[in-house]
Amino acid sequence: MVDIREIARLAGVSTATVSKVLNNYTEVSDATKERILKIVEEVGYIPNSSARALSTKRTWLIGIVYSEHLHIGLEHNYFSGVLEAFKREIEQFGYDVVFISGGDIGYLKRCQVRNVDGVFVVTADMADTDLTALFDSDIKCVTTDVPYKSIPLVYSDNKQGSILATNHLLELGHKKIAHIGGPLSTLAGSERLEGYKEALLSSGVAFNEDYYIEAMEFDSQSGYECMNRLLDLPQPPTAVFVMCDLSALGVFKAINERGLKVGEDISVVGFDDIELASHTHPSLTTVRQNRKAIGRSLAQILDRRINNKKVEERTLIPTQLIIRSSTCKVK
Repeated sequence: MVDIREIARLAGVSTATVSKVLNNYTEVSDATKERILKIVEEVGYIPNSSARALSTKRTWLIGIVYSEHLHIGLEHNYFSGVLEAFKREIEQFGYDVVFISGGDIGYLKRCQVRNVDGVFVVTADMADTDLTALFDSDIKCVTTDVPYKSIPLVYSDNKQGSILATNHLLELGHKKIAHIGGPLSTLAGSERLEGYKEALLSSGVAFNEDYYIEAMEFDSQSGYECMNRLLDLPQPPTAVFVMCDLSALGVFKAINERGLKVGEDISVVGFDDIELASHTHPSLTTVRQNRKAIGRSLAQILDRRINNKKVEERTLIPTQLIIRSSTCKVK
């Protein structure tokens, strides 16, 4: 039986290139695509997932699960970027992706009904017993930003990123640096606060409790409300490190409504480097998360788990400070 490796050999390309053509990716040249499709037609190759499932005792299905009630949504710039990279990488291993909704029967039962080989839990609320039941089952899982027992976790180095952001503001001469942080119940919220505090301590700047506000959501409204609280202080901060870029948009709005200017009167640093960050006015200085590296790593680790190979429980992906126009020297 002709398989994808034989198609690749006949076409003089990699199996990954053949997979991209069969999955309708656009980055393969027209000439290469035409050559591969011609060979596929000549040899009568048909990707038969049912036959493959019978021969390997697998379904070659990967479930995608996320906590719907968190209202983060898969359109979120960070998670959508991670998911797209994950999907592209996992398909190179021959898997198909299916989205799993809890519905009436729950995530675990739904995964069992679909008989998935593995699951990528994109976002999770650990108070959701249905999700913990999935994690505790025999189904191979991976996740990002959600630590749970020995489930492999791939995520950005939040602490390192926060140190980069805070040090940047310190180097500009700021001492009154506030932090609008994420929920401390989240890994991102707790680790970014830790990095912020560590950077202040290393520079001899005391942590001021008035300059730290824990937001309950990673959204623009939370950033707006928290920034207004900071601006109402007798001595408002001259700089703010915000938990995420989306919240930074709300911070911009609050500052502008007070007749102040971002990047002149108050410096602002975000976290994520969403696409909009470079198009705000002024453009947003932020900490870039490597969404592609996170997604690819998650796919590789899940494939290794499915094949009963050893994997690391935690994989940290470095972040990068992107300096734009929203930060300036202290006046």
